[in-house]
Amino acid sequence: MKIGITGGNGFIGYHTYHNLKHTTDWDIIKLDRAFYFDKRIKECDWIIHLAGMNRGDEDEIRKTNIELTQVLLDSVKTGCNIIFSSSTQVELNNSYGDCKLECEQMIQQWCQQYGGKFYNIRIPNVFGPFCKPNYNSFVATFCHKVCNNETPEITNDNEVNLMYVNDVVEIFKYYIDEKIVNDTSLPYINIKVSDVLEKLNYYKEYYFGEGRVPDLNDDFERNLFNTFISYIPHDKRLIKTELHSDERGSLTELAKVDSSEGQVFFSTTNKGYVRGEHFHMRKFERFCVVDGDAIIRIRKLGTDDTQEYKVSGDEIKIIDMPIMYTHNIENVGDNKLTTIFWISELYDENNPDTFYEKV
Repeated sequence: MKIGITGGNGFIGYHTYHNLKHTTDWDIIKLDRAFYFDKRIKECDWIIHLAGMNRGDEDEIRKTNIELTQVLLDSVKTGCNIIFSSSTQVELNNSYGDCKLECEQMIQQWCQQYGGKFYNIRIPNVFGPFCKPNYNSFVATFCHKVCNNETPEITNDNEVNLMYVNDVVEIFKYYIDEKIVNDTSLPYINIKVSDVLEKLNYYKEYYFGEGRVPDLNDDFERNLFNTFISYIPHDKRLIKTELHSDERGSLTELAKVDSSEGQVFFSTTNKGYVRGEHFHMRKFERFCVVDGDAIIRIRKLGTDDTQEYKVSGDEIKIIDMPIMYTHNIENVGDNKLTTIFWISELYDENNPDTFYEKV
């Protein structure tokens, strides 16, 4: 089965593409804004229509969204099934919501006429790693500012509905698998803007100060913290631990966690060998080299930007693996490498959340 994603280079498109690519056996086709020139669109059994415009001149927004939808309908094969990423703005009687409603109606009419299934999801405010700051997500803007020692400003301290980007993708998968999900049951959380900022400031104070991790048993807390981690500048990812020494030896803390769940393990790695070459979509994983010399590498999926961190048991530091970053650790010393790992949940062989991809 072939699944096409319009707007595949956007925020939701990025997560949709990489999630479906690694968790299904479907053939995933990422389509950019010029998708109408892409002959592969005719091969698609399903289209997830994410391409659109949501900022700018009102007339231009309407014109662009209507044209993109019409071009899509002119390009797909008869009987193609379409999932449309609409917006809760439809219910607010504004120009953006009005054009989204018009797109909904266009797709519904086409599917009724040409035999395709139509699923419509009116998405609230979406947050998650890699969303562009200072654009249309206050969570992204707050995370960026907090991680860069800037002070976010709250213009309107309203209650907002927030939905995590991977939850959006799971809804898409439910539709394609024909596990029907109604818009009224979307897994969003209602929260005040100031409460989000309070949590982010808590993360900053205790994470950078102590390497402390919040309660990741709570889904929203885990998703917000993983989002926060993704905005940390690369030169701030290594956290130096405090070493307590006396005549008996030394002691250092590996993790302070506001919950009881998780798993600790250690490994030895022989000279010249590499461990890892995988990434996680949910798990929070911490590395700490306690003996030997290593290079830890991380790379954001879909990019060639690889970051390297030299670590040694001579100066204990911890580093956390952001989700959607494939990572590895290589023994570059002359002796055996010993590493302690802490991961935020117990290993579940039926849901391991570990996906192979070389750094």
